[in-house]
Amino acid sequence: MSILDNIISWTHGIPDVAAIDYFGTVITFGELPEVVRWYVNGLKSIGVQKGDVVTLCLPVSVENNVLVLALNKMGAIQNTPNFLFLRSDFKTYTEKKKSDTLILLDAYLPFVIDDLEACHIKNVILTSLSYYLPESKKDYFDHIDLPEKLKEIFDNKSKQEACMKKMATMQSINFIRMEEIIEIGKTSTEPLDDGPVDMDRDVSYSYTSGTTGKPKCIVYKELSANALIELHKGINTKDFVGDRCFQSIPLTHATGERFCGLLQMARGKTMVPQPIYNKDSFGEDLMASKCSWVTVTPSFYLAGVEKGVIAPDAFKHVTRPCSGGEPLTKSNVILIDNWLKKNGCKTRLSIGGGAAEDGSSTITSYFMDERTKTNETGYPVEPGIRAKIVDQNGKTVPKGQRGKFHVTSPAAADRYLDDPKATAHRWYVDKDGIRWGNTEDIAVQNPDGSFNILGRASDSYRDEQGKTKYLFDIEYALETSDPVVEWEISAHTTDSGTYVVGQVILKDEYKNKPKEVIEMLCKKYHLDSVKIYKEFEMSDVTGKRDYQLLKNDKEGYYCVHNGELCEVSYANNKRQYVTKCQNNA
Repeated sequence: MSILDNIISWTHGIPDVAAIDYFGTVITFGELPEVVRWYVNGLKSIGVQKGDVVTLCLPVSVENNVLVLALNKMGAIQNTPNFLFLRSDFKTYTEKKKSDTLILLDAYLPFVIDDLEACHIKNVILTSLSYYLPESKKDYFDHIDLPEKLKEIFDNKSKQEACMKKMATMQSINFIRMEEIIEIGKTSTEPLDDGPVDMDRDVSYSYTSGTTGKPKCIVYKELSANALIELHKGINTKDFVGDRCFQSIPLTHATGERFCGLLQMARGKTMVPQPIYNKDSFGEDLMASKCSWVTVTPSFYLAGVEKGVIAPDAFKHVTRPCSGGEPLTKSNVILIDNWLKKNGCKTRLSIGGGAAEDGSSTITSYFMDERTKTNETGYPVEPGIRAKIVDQNGKTVPKGQRGKFHVTSPAAADRYLDDPKATAHRWYVDKDGIRWGNTEDIAVQNPDGSFNILGRASDSYRDEQGKTKYLFDIEYALETSDPVVEWEISAHTTDSGTYVVGQVILKDEYKNKPKEVIEMLCKKYHLDSVKIYKEFEMSDVTGKRDYQLLKNDKEGYYCVHNGELCEVSYANNKRQYVTKCQNNA
């Protein structure tokens, strides 16, 4: 079956339940196939065919959800780069993917319009955030408070006006509004194709998060997309038809599309798209949405922790608060759980979730023991996903012993596009013919069978004896009573050695005590120095901390010597004091 057929096979008995609710505009499961048909036939009318690569660059919206189903149903390959990838390297994400049709949010067009002709784009289909809004809310996005980085995109009228003038000169490109595509599709009487589906065909190009600066193109086949849904049949995941899903992770990520979109829709849940990716308003947005199910990165929850109580019953509807994408310290879990509780949530945080290339989409803490739940990822909730912990030689290690985390699943990706070296590094076939994915994570399996994913193997350094030291061991040691809300532990290597430093955000009551805090943290956690941040810079691509920025931030650290606060720099491959203090040169 196609993905749409698979979803409808699960939900055919609930035609009146909302599949999508966009600020009051509802598309039911009964209406969904017809809406998909409009998009399919509209795209066909401008020449999009089976096997074509269509580039989607959209925020979470009605159209993004529907287009994923429509392109799959018509046999096209969806290519979903993040907006920032497209903006910074248009050629790689369009021409090199042999994609001549671009479906784009209109606010993004000024940032890529100069690249369209050079990359041989034929069709540019423009969408808007307001098209599916009810009439009474058409100006909704004109009045919301945006973070500074989003204001550049949505509040720049001069760029948009200049863009309109350029469009008029580009005779080789067909610019068309998505609402026109829909209207054309509505007039067509051609039914959706119900013929057989090739399970071995490529269906999507997704991309890694880019935390290394070099995102890889992930290729999924039809079999993988269907397997993610099929693996959950007969599994009691304590989900209910009609549960409202707060949909904020962009569908450019496999997690957003598969775990937070297709899988939940197949369970009969209602997608509640949130197109503005804003952690600062996350708590208020979640309250207003009346959603029961939510998956976001930990930074969203921790932003809420810093803001405090919204209302005693703000999260009374929330029954499944999940996080994914980053490991959490026990201290963070306690802070988040307390914040959820104070805002009326009666359920503890669930850690895990997400869809990695290896198919480990449901290695998640659905049923974690309330007494022990801290940073465990949890149990595989269906037999189709298997995990193991192995040593350097690939041999399975006993429970309780840390090692490399490997996963196998029919929901795994097929390969990295045009990158056999990266593909071979990520996947291997064992002597029994089982294809495993090397997640590059360090993990441990607990005696009860649950898994702790501790952190990336690369989150480490070698000490003077050549022994590997994992920075996440220090991060997890943070105690709730410490003066820190969030922190990152980094290692700066210089000519004179490697220095372990703390990058911290302090609790409000400690912000006027930097000297005492720095001295305590350095002594307690054996740190060379500490840098205090007002907040961590977040990656526009992932919604996570910008790890590359933190890794390369080598100035503005402090330590205490003989009672004096001294500034330290690790720039230019040297460790040196910026300010002089007693007994140091």
